[in-house]
Amino acid sequence: MHTLADYRAAPDALTARAIERAIAAAAATAHAAYQVDPSDDNRDAFISAAATDCAVAYYATHGEPWRA
Repeated sequence: MHTLADYRAAPDALTARAIERAIAAAAATAHAAYQVDPSDDNRDAFISAAATDCAVAYYATHGEPWRA
């Protein structure tokens, strides 16, 4: 699974977009797994994947303001 660091270190926009889609897919998969089996492990995996997906969505929309 890709991380926020992978996304931020992407060498170009095309790679960043591919990582963004992979992270979104991982979050969707984790959510589906949690729906089927609401164990603590699946919940934690879903929360982690969703947080990464939200952070990537923020950076994709707003950039990294501290680097401006």
